[in-house]
Amino acid sequence: VEVLRSKKIELPKKLAKRYPAYELYLYGEGSYAEEHKVLPLTGIPVLFLPGNAGSYKQVRSIGSIALRKAEDIDFKYHFDFFSVNFNEELVALYGGSLQKQTKFVHECIKTILKLYKGQEFAPKSVAIVGHSMGGLVARALLTLKNFKQDLINLLVTQATPHVAPVMPLDRFITDFYMTVNNYWILNARQINLTTLSVAGGFRDYQVRSGLTFLPKLSHHTSALSVVSSAVPKTWVSTDHLSIVWCKQLQLTTVRAFFDLIDADTKQITQNPKKKLSVLNHHFIRHPAKHFEENPSIISDLTGI
Repeated sequence: VEVLRSKKIELPKKLAKRYPAYELYLYGEGSYAEEHKVLPLTGIPVLFLPGNAGSYKQVRSIGSIALRKAEDIDFKYHFDFFSVNFNEELVALYGGSLQKQTKFVHECIKTILKLYKGQEFAPKSVAIVGHSMGGLVARALLTLKNFKQDLINLLVTQATPHVAPVMPLDRFITDFYMTVNNYWILNARQINLTTLSVAGGFRDYQVRSGLTFLPKLSHHTSALSVVSSAVPKTWVSTDHLSIVWCKQLQLTTVRAFFDLIDADTKQITQNPKKKLSVLNHHFIRHPAKHFEENPSIISDLTGI
């Protein structure tokens, strides 16, 4: 039995003092956890953000599958999965913590990138997987005054109500939504962050699929919205929680992550066209074969 050993990342004292309730963890199990007790790290960073009352431990499903996949290719490439502990705050019921969570995530990204300092293939950005309200917090990062957009190379949201809150219980929640969605619509030309929103489908009674679709942006072509039951090789609907541990969906997500790696930088590609074509391949049109960057369209029909 593999032993889970999520390593708590030591945050700068000022940061820990400012956010005493929040923590950052690096997911690990078995020998991988042992090896990564010693820094710096050498992989590709992915940050998981839990949602309303969510646990940082929910990273386990995607983290474990990514580790198995890395083992299959003898660790030619591997992902380091980080997870934020928001102390299981009920942000869908009280929105007063959403801004604080967003600012903490910004600091976490900077802290994560420092863990790779001095490495030959050190990353300059992280990929983010956000569940439920965690996906909205990730989008809110772009509204922070001093946030550099190129710190995120990819955003995958799972069962995130992007359009509007499920229950607009207070002004904090409604104002937060308005700020985030207005920013994304007004700055659509400048936002080049590749974003994928996955809905749980009819089994998700908490967040109906209609709320998960990214606001229609006239110039924003780097956003995809799908329902899990329509994702090739997944074909199942998930309830609001099980979307984070649905094996078929996590396998699809991890396969896409590995196809997004640039062989030269050993990090996720910076090419927006390639990012979209990989996501299209795995989440929309999967032709039952491995992803090819330049697939041959012409078929030889001689002899028929």
